[in-house]
Amino acid sequence: MIKVFAIASFCAAAALAQNSAVGNWTYVDGPKTTYITTTDEGGQLKAKITKVTKEGKDDPSATCAKCSGDNKDKPLAGLLILWDTKKDGENWKDGKLLDPESGRQVAGKVEIIEGGKKLNVKGSVAFISKTQVWTRVQ
Repeated sequence: MIKVFAIASFCAAAALAQNSAVGNWTYVDGPKTTYITTTDEGGQLKAKITKVTKEGKDDPSATCAKCSGDNKDKPLAGLLILWDTKKDGENWKDGKLLDPESGRQVAGKVEIIEGGKKLNVKGSVAFISKTQVWTRVQ
């Protein structure tokens, strides 16, 4: 009986973890794949790029060429791209999102979709917004 309870508890914990924005993700844009890790730090969801590949090969030369300040020409691997978020139920809002393609910092929010298999990551400036879908790495 104890084994059954332990197994059931483990499975329930695994299911809850999958329905979280915390984890490892990919974003595919043509031949480029960006690998991202999200963490919950002090009640904030943060996201860092961990690796960039181009046509399936590591691209360590990928930099934030259009960024300004401390991020100017900084390698994308290790770059913090989401911070200052606030928990909103299962989702996150009122954060800041760095778009490495444009170098701009925009308002960011994150929505869990498909039972935690994907995230809608939305960046907005005024009434203009762009959404990326990040897919959980298994």
